[in-house]
Amino acid sequence: MDRNWDILIIGGASGAGKTSISRPLSKLYGVDLVRVDDFQILLEKMTTPESCPAIHYWDTHPNWREEGIDAAVNRLIDVGQVLMAGLTAVINDHIEENIPMILEGDFILPQLSASFNHSRVKSIFVHEPSKEQILQNYLAREGAFQQHRADISHAYGNWLAENCAKYGIQVIEPRPWDSVLVRIIESF
Repeated sequence: MDRNWDILIIGGASGAGKTSISRPLSKLYGVDLVRVDDFQILLEKMTTPESCPAIHYWDTHPNWREEGIDAAVNRLIDVGQVLMAGLTAVINDHIEENIPMILEGDFILPQLSASFNHSRVKSIFVHEPSKEQILQNYLAREGAFQQHRADISHAYGNWLAENCAKYGIQVIEPRPWDSVLVRIIESF
């Protein structure tokens, strides 16, 4: 299938459907799918809490749940900020080497997408506005009821959507699922 992009950035909160959307798009366009979570895991293994506190926050603060939803959202934003320089370098490398990819993940911030003024870099953020749907997505995906995690994801998703509006970045709701891929493809 023809595409008018070399890099497609797909951001959004956990449980919103990014991976369920990214995988078939990757296959449809025949491009690599790169998960930002892999970079977070890599940094966690290659750094210390002292050298990179944001990446290690959840391990070094066992009572982080008691800090509240807003604090948890701020920690997700902190990780996104730590990853931004590295993700920018990866995107630039793919552009220079002419290697198309879809970059997908929770830690992609709207300001990263907005920093690319390149016609071959497109961005879309997936936003699930229903906290109940996020909860159901976790239950279906992981087989566990995760209310606190859904609360955080819902708040983070709202923050991402608000910031996408500030930068003029497109936000798409994943439901109805049967039309989401067509809606994304038609949006470019």
